[in-house]
Amino acid sequence: MTGFMTPGKNGTWYVSRIGLTCCVADGTAFMVEARGQAAPPKNQWVTVTGEWAEPTKRADGDAAALTITGLRNVTRPANQYE
Repeated sequence: MTGFMTPGKNGTWYVSRIGLTCCVADGTAFMVEARGQAAPPKNQWVTVTGEWAEPTKRADGDAAALTITGLRNVTRPANQYE
C-alpha cells in the first residue's frame, strides 16, 4: 500500500491517504497503523508491504493495523487522492 507518513501518539505512525468522492469538501483521511518499522520522516510518501494485524481499539473507532515486512520511500504520486 502507498501513502504518506502521519505521526500518532506515543511513537505510533500511520500510512495515510485522502479519499475524495466528489470534491475537496468531502475528503476523508484513510489511515492504517504501521507496526514493526521505525517511522520515516513526517509526510514522507512510502510503499509498505506486510500482514494485517489486530486493529487498535480507540475511543473514536478501531484503527486498521499492518505489521510491516517491507518499507520503501517513494516520490509523491501525481494523483495523491484515492
